[in-house]
Amino acid sequence: MSLEYDFDIVEMEPGEAEGGQIAANATGPVPVRALFRDVKTADALRGASPKIRKIFLDAGFGLDTPGSVTPRGFYLPEDAEARERILRNLFSNIKSMGVQGEYSGEFDFRQFLNHVRTARPLVGVSRREPQGDPRPTPQTATKPERRTVPGRIGFALGLAVILFVLLKFLAAAGASP
Repeated sequence: MSLEYDFDIVEMEPGEAEGGQIAANATGPVPVRALFRDVKTADALRGASPKIRKIFLDAGFGLDTPGSVTPRGFYLPEDAEARERILRNLFSNIKSMGVQGEYSGEFDFRQFLNHVRTARPLVGVSRREPQGDPRPTPQTATKPERRTVPGRIGFALGLAVILFVLLKFLAAAGASP
């Protein structure tokens, strides 16, 4: 069973970045983190050796899952720059720290790299406010649809055929009603 290596770029809370070093009114780009969409993938990274976890965490990955609706194999176009920066940091960390001989558990670097190479931006979709009314709509109890006349006739004919066959079977067995 292979893991899904899709990840989303999410903005970090002001106090969350770099151990709380960034203030809420800091200027410059908003700090972001890459979060895997699949809980199993994040768990696989948690189960890897501390060195591999550190490589990913230092590069800008997180171990939470955001609950994304972006299709598999795609990412939002406005995340391209941050995604590229985080991946450059990751590859730099791998090159400098090395992963040779480290326990990676279920996390498969080849599949991860293959996914990074094949993922494409989702054209025509951007991270905007959801369309429509943000308030939840109350659910009304729906009544089951009534059967149509042809449906009722078909049901009655089917029941009659079954009853007729049952009576014929009983008559052939010697039992009479």
